[in-house]
Amino acid sequence: MKKLIFNKKNAFFAAILISVVFLSGCGVNSGIMNQYSVNGANTNVILQKNNFKVIENVSGEATDTYWFFIGGFKQTLVAKAKQDMIEKAKLEGTSKAIINVTLEEHNKLMFIYVKRTVIVHGTVIEFKE
Repeated sequence: MKKLIFNKKNAFFAAILISVVFLSGCGVNSGIMNQYSVNGANTNVILQKNNFKVIENVSGEATDTYWFFIGGFKQTLVAKAKQDMIEKAKLEGTSKAIINVTLEEHNKLMFIYVKRTVIVHGTVIEFKE
């Protein structure tokens, strides 16, 4: 049986291996279509007539960090991202609405640290009548 010798060369490679393990990370991304309106209530708008026009695409974003997997809730991040999107769309007092809402989630994992970013996208339409 060969005896393991601990010397400077082995210590150097061990330090590199430990550094790679602690500093490496991975990411997980996902995206879904939201079946509800931006405010959470289920609203159906039937677009049978040509009484609207597409104004723009808007996005809202929220980020949170977790240490040792302890942090906020995903629902809170989604709510913050939706609120950011609504503020950017400037809907108040207009005949505009947000449709085709999609949700993206990006998770960056680094051993004891997680950075979660939620991005909400939507299309702003304005009713003519």
